[in-house]
Amino acid sequence: MKKGKFIVIDGMDGSGKTTEIRLLKNELKGHSTLFTYEPGGTPHADTIRAVLLSYGTGVRDALTDFFLFWAARASHVEEVVRPALAKGTNVISDRFDSSTYAFQIGAEEHPELEEAFWACRKAVLGECVPDAYIILDLPPSSAMKRRESDTSKALTVFDTQKLDYHTRARAGYKKFKPDSNVYIVDSSVSAEETHAKVWPIVKQILG
Repeated sequence: MKKGKFIVIDGMDGSGKTTEIRLLKNELKGHSTLFTYEPGGTPHADTIRAVLLSYGTGVRDALTDFFLFWAARASHVEEVVRPALAKGTNVISDRFDSSTYAFQIGAEEHPELEEAFWACRKAVLGECVPDAYIILDLPPSSAMKRRESDTSKALTVFDTQKLDYHTRARAGYKKFKPDSNVYIVDSSVSAEETHAKVWPIVKQILG
């Protein structure tokens, strides 16, 4: 059986990921495609997600966050992503390891975790690596304004960080160089214009 394709849609909060995924779901109705998300996607991973988002104003520890994200990802890969791909189902994930690289290494300024990142990636993902990452990119100030004006979602501990934090996250996404194709897509334009750039990439990858 032909293995499914694996695509990650990622970017800062406010970059338009949620809207883009909704548009992709519309485009791919009737196709064998599983939409999933991180952190989360399984009962164990969702429990870890709740822990990660429950810090409030407490002190954050990048090393703890780093391994919690990888623990959630291990459950997600083993229980959701790998079985779907093996059945020939395409998988599109809202966030993946690209977020860990951008935030825990870049935004939180812990370059010493980079070696551990690639070691964890090899151990957790194995051959289950994305075929492509599509990173939605825009100036952090614009992303923050969008996020703050979106009253449909509560702000998380990550959303409330200062501008320089999100600037470092953006740089982290651009520095991320895995053994997969990475597409940086300008999402500072309208959702329709962003989708007009993303959809041809997705169609090409899914064949």
